[in-house]
Amino acid sequence: MTIKLINDQTWSAVLKIQAQAYLSVEPESLAVLKSKWYNSPESCFVYQQDESIIGYLLAHAWHSDAPPKLFQPLPRETTGSTLFLHDLAVSKSALGRGVATLMYQHLHQHALLSAYQQIRLVALQNSVGFWQRQGFEYVEQSISSSYGTDAYLMQAKLY
Repeated sequence: MTIKLINDQTWSAVLKIQAQAYLSVEPESLAVLKSKWYNSPESCFVYQQDESIIGYLLAHAWHSDAPPKLFQPLPRETTGSTLFLHDLAVSKSALGRGVATLMYQHLHQHALLSAYQQIRLVALQNSVGFWQRQGFEYVEQSISSSYGTDAYLMQAKLY
């Protein structure tokens, strides 16, 4: 099993996993997903077992306390001291095998080495407990309605 950076050949698998994983939020377009990758390719990766991609993670630098809105491409060359974890999804066949934890640990190590001050995310689809086990805490702040009604802003401080 290998974690490797997203490349042009991995996007079809990413879209397939996104469609499987998101039931309460409409999947984003390829152009929107790629805008995250263009801004921070070193923090966007897939988890591969044999020849199959079974998970992906998209994260990017961010400059604001408010998370970016869903369904909108990021502006070019986004910078900031926050690493925003936009998306982590695992295929149905890999659920319960620790893939999400391994991908997050890989991202966490990248964030530390890259001197980010925090990682932020919006927890969807009853994932709050998973993120709390990874060291995230709630942030009391309103977020865009594009995330739906059961969405929670969370952060993990790195310093």
